[in-house]
Amino acid sequence: MIMSKIMNNRRIFVTFLPRLLGLIISISSLTACAPVNQASAQKQNSINHPDHKKIIRAFGGVYEDFKVGSYVAGLSLKIAKSSDDPESTYRVTVLDSPQVNAFAMPGGYTYVTRGLLALANNEAEVAAVMGHEIAHVTAAHGNERQRTSIGAAVLATVLGNVLNSRVANQIIDIGATGLMASYSRKQEYEADRLGVQSLYRAGYDPYAGGDFLAAMGRLSEREARLSGGNRVPDWFATHPDTGDRVSKAHKIADGLVTNSNWRRNHGRAAHLAAIDGMLYGDAPDEGFIRGQDFLHPVLRFRFSVPDNFKLINSSQAVYAKGPEGAVIKFDVADADQSTQSYLTDIWAEGLRLKNISEINSNLDGVTAIHEQSDKTSRLVVLRAEQGKVYRFVMQSPSSAFEGLDDGFVTTADGFKKLTIAEAGKLRPLKIKVLTVREDDRVQDFVKQMKGVEAPAEMFRILNGLGAAEALVAGTKVKIITDSQVF
Repeated sequence: MIMSKIMNNRRIFVTFLPRLLGLIISISSLTACAPVNQASAQKQNSINHPDHKKIIRAFGGVYEDFKVGSYVAGLSLKIAKSSDDPESTYRVTVLDSPQVNAFAMPGGYTYVTRGLLALANNEAEVAAVMGHEIAHVTAAHGNERQRTSIGAAVLATVLGNVLNSRVANQIIDIGATGLMASYSRKQEYEADRLGVQSLYRAGYDPYAGGDFLAAMGRLSEREARLSGGNRVPDWFATHPDTGDRVSKAHKIADGLVTNSNWRRNHGRAAHLAAIDGMLYGDAPDEGFIRGQDFLHPVLRFRFSVPDNFKLINSSQAVYAKGPEGAVIKFDVADADQSTQSYLTDIWAEGLRLKNISEINSNLDGVTAIHEQSDKTSRLVVLRAEQGKVYRFVMQSPSSAFEGLDDGFVTTADGFKKLTIAEAGKLRPLKIKVLTVREDDRVQDFVKQMKGVEAPAEMFRILNGLGAAEALVAGTKVKIITDSQVF
C-alpha cells in the first residue's frame, strides 16, 4: 500500500512492501540553498547499497504498521529538511526488532527499530536519534565504517573455511555481537553537534538528544545487572558512551537557546498516540521469551533453559548466556535424512564426536559431545516437521562442562511441540498508553506490566521517571502488557 501527501512543498512517499523496502522518504526541495557537502551526499545517494536487504532480513524485516510508519516518516522529514543536506534522498526504515538501535549507511539509508521507539518518551527524542544518524550520512562517516565492516565479514568467512565444518561455524558464531564497526570518537561528536543543530532548526527541543542518552544509560545499567555481565543496549554497541557526551550535547543546546521564554517542543502526545498498541519485544513469528522459557506460537514448540541462563532472541537463532562463559544456541535447519545421519554426516562433518546417543525420543533426537582444546560442546538434533530439524549447540569451558551438562540434557529432553490450542493462547507483548487518574500510584501501573523482569524499574525507565518521582494526574504513561484490549 502506498500513501503520498504534500508537506511543506516536499513530497513524502511512505511505502509498505512486506519484508522488502520499508518506508522511503524522498525529499526534493523547491527553495532550499545548496549545502556545502551537497555533491558528496548526492554521490552517496546514487549508490544502491547492497547490504540494505541484508540488514532488513537480519533485523526481522520491516515493521509494517501504517500509524508508526507515518509518524516516523513525518518527523524524519522535518529533520532531513533541517539537516546540512536537505536536498538529498533519505531512505528511513522502521525495523521489526525489539533491539534499541538506530544506524545509517552511505546512500542515505537510515534505520530505526521499534524497540527504540518504545524506549523514547517523545517525538523530540526520536528526532534527536534520527538527526544524529542523518548527520553521519551527510558527513560521509559511513564510508570508512563500511570498509571496516566488510573486512570483519571476510575474516569470519576465512575462519569458517579453515575449520571446514558447518557446526564449527555455528560454534564460532556463539557470542558474536555483529560486524558493524564503530564510528570514531571525533565522528560521534560531530554527529552529536550536527544532530542537535538540526533538531533545533526543526523546532524540536535541542536538549532531547541528551535526555535520550540518559535513558539509554539507565537501560544499559539495568541490562548489565540482569544479565550478570556487561551487556549494553545495541545502540551503545556502535555509539561509544563517553562520559561527557550528554553534557556536551546540552552545552550545544545552551548555545542555541538564547531566549529564556523559548518553549520546548517535545511532541509527547503525538509520540504516545503513534506507539499505543505497538508490538513490544519479540514478534510472534520470532517466538517469545518468558523468563526461562522460549515459546514459538507459529512453529508451535517450547523449551526451557537452566535458571542461571539468560535467553536472548534474534532473527537467526535463540541464544542463552550462562555462567562461566557458557552459551546455548538454538536454530532450525533443512534436513531430509535421519537425525543421526544429519548430525554425523552433514552438520558435524569432519569433527570428532563422542558419546553419540539418543535424546528426547519423542522427536527422534540424537546428541553427541565435541571437545576442543579448551571448550566442550553438546550437540543436539531433534526432528521437526518434514524436511526440517531443530538444533542445539550447548557450549562451555571444558573445566565447567560437567557441572552444566545435566542442565543441557534437561533442556533438550524437555523440548516439546505445542498443540494448536496451546499455541493459540500465547499473546505478544504490546505498548499500552494509559491516563493517570487522581489517586493512581506507580504501583497501580506496575501491577499491569507483563513479560518483563523487575517491572517497577522498567516502568520508570520506560516513562522517564526518577527513582522516587511521583505520577502527575492527567498525564499519560506507557506500560507493557499482553492484553488484547486497546
